[in-house]
Amino acid sequence: MGKAKKLKLHRNNTNPTGLMNVNQLIEQGLAESAKSGTPVEAIVEQLESAVVEEKICGLQSLATICQGEANIGELVRYNVIRIAASLLVDPDQSVRHATAGALRNLSVISVELCEFMVDQDVLTPLLALLIRFPSNGQWTPTFDKNMQNQMDEHSDTFLHAVNLLWNLCESTSDALNVFNQSQLLENFVTFLDYNVYGQEIAIAVAQCLLVVSEENASSWRVLANHGSELISLLTIQVVDNATIMLRALAAGIIGNVPVLLSSHTSKVLICVSKTLETNHRSALGNLTSMLPFEQQKDLVDLEVTDDVVFDDETEAQSHQRRRKADLPSEGELEVRDVGRLLQAQRIVAEILTNICSSEDDWQSENNDHDNSDGSDAESVYDYDTNGLNESIENTDKISVEVLEAIKSLALVEKLWQKAQPVAENVYQLLIESEPSTLKKLDALRISAMLCLHNLCNNISTDDLGGPAAVYNVWIDLGQQVFQGQRNGKLLEASTSLMRAALEHLRKSPELFQQMTENDLQLMLNGVTECEDIEIRANWLRMLGILGCLLPESHVKVIVDFVLNICANEADVWVLSEAVDSMMDIFADNDWHSIMHGLGMIAKCKQLDRIMREKLKRDKRQLGDRFPAVSTVRTNLSRFCKYLETELKNYKPNTES
Repeated sequence: MGKAKKLKLHRNNTNPTGLMNVNQLIEQGLAESAKSGTPVEAIVEQLESAVVEEKICGLQSLATICQGEANIGELVRYNVIRIAASLLVDPDQSVRHATAGALRNLSVISVELCEFMVDQDVLTPLLALLIRFPSNGQWTPTFDKNMQNQMDEHSDTFLHAVNLLWNLCESTSDALNVFNQSQLLENFVTFLDYNVYGQEIAIAVAQCLLVVSEENASSWRVLANHGSELISLLTIQVVDNATIMLRALAAGIIGNVPVLLSSHTSKVLICVSKTLETNHRSALGNLTSMLPFEQQKDLVDLEVTDDVVFDDETEAQSHQRRRKADLPSEGELEVRDVGRLLQAQRIVAEILTNICSSEDDWQSENNDHDNSDGSDAESVYDYDTNGLNESIENTDKISVEVLEAIKSLALVEKLWQKAQPVAENVYQLLIESEPSTLKKLDALRISAMLCLHNLCNNISTDDLGGPAAVYNVWIDLGQQVFQGQRNGKLLEASTSLMRAALEHLRKSPELFQQMTENDLQLMLNGVTECEDIEIRANWLRMLGILGCLLPESHVKVIVDFVLNICANEADVWVLSEAVDSMMDIFADNDWHSIMHGLGMIAKCKQLDRIMREKLKRDKRQLGDRFPAVSTVRTNLSRFCKYLETELKNYKPNTES
């Protein structure tokens, strides 16, 4: 229990607009019959028009209306996605550009919509479009210095198409399988040359490669032949956050390819360190000093209006006018720049997590294989012997090379800085004016905490700075948590790290001498007020560890609380975590007076019956957790017998 899993090195593509369930909208759109005279029907007419300007107008409308929840069902109902996808290979360049941009906008809404887009065969014209961009020097972007160095329309089409492909491959394995068969990967590597293709294209391609190289052996065979190009990106001279981002993405791709990582681990770790050195707080402070730089844009209603027409305007002039109108403001450029820094630092935190997980995962898999012939009974603790859930060994479980790099580069300290909350005034400004940046900040903090959690599971207490340093981390996290976390995933990461840190303190009871019952009550309240099962389990696990460190008066409060929680816990996995943590308390001390005073024999027998019933009822829902829960239930039966044996000859001290 508590082992960190390998992380995916990319962002969660989960409904950033806060819309209702997109699957439900898709089903509604497919089920309802078409209505006449709706705005979407007008868009369809424009998309199917033979006039280029009409198509572009329809595509521009499509690119904007997807912000409204009601619009998704309408787009599905009128088969708009399939119709629009065919325009990716339209003879007119401007139509292809507008199509790629519109479909890219749709693809960021949700995983479900990406899956639907793949079902609508968006990939066939998309890959056909990408093949039109050769990597042998026949095509290179041109940049307009008078337009913020914006690239030409043909190149911008490629940028949109790559982003679309990235979103689709990230969302569904079907898209990834199609990409594997397309033979485009070889070409894509050449587009990482930012000196030729510019930072925007290099970053987009690198993001796409990061996704497609995740646990994809087909991609490894190609990427392994381009190690020199990827390694060269690790040493690029940083001039802005875009190059920091590109460098981090290259490190992530190398980290995904086993043969490259094994040869260049030290270079990747140096890149991790350099990326974490940049002060993200200063960047956020500079950004928030500019906010609000513009009014928040209202969601676009599902309405089609005629575009403004300039009679004397040529097609080229019209295109240039539209491009100028679409140029980002200074504030938007700053948001993008800071966002890249936050994303880069999140990526390198996840790279380090994976590097420290790989060896541990391998050992765990081999241990599971070695023990595969043993029965469940052999793995169950026998309460006639001493010892349960021994504290974390004071040894390291990662290679010497990685450990030395972590220590010499001060990666634990750098990660801890990234895990800290920002100033309250900065946080409030982000909530009010720039929620997308706040999401990136929260994602960075979560990844930093998960990485620290993984390091706690794989590095000795001494190499983490010693018991006192670990204790200070635990206290700091507790203060942050009890001040009120506003993000559920952040709270889960915080409590997971607290739990992992506390595991290192099992042999340091002297650090907890000042803990009061009021302090303990905060944790008890954390359990009772928490609805998330993962967070609730973290609290309960921590209570079990504290029960091994605190004096008897506090231990009695903990055991009594856990017994009452168990009697009313609906989730059988959380119940097993609570029971396991309670039994852990009695591993090194029998606490006979607590056993007797709380009537533990009867209560634990009742819990045994409850667990047996819930385990039988929820067996299929538990999945991979079933063996662990089953083991706890077996241990509970033995614990009940242990209680009976210990109390058989116990005589309470009635004099006091």
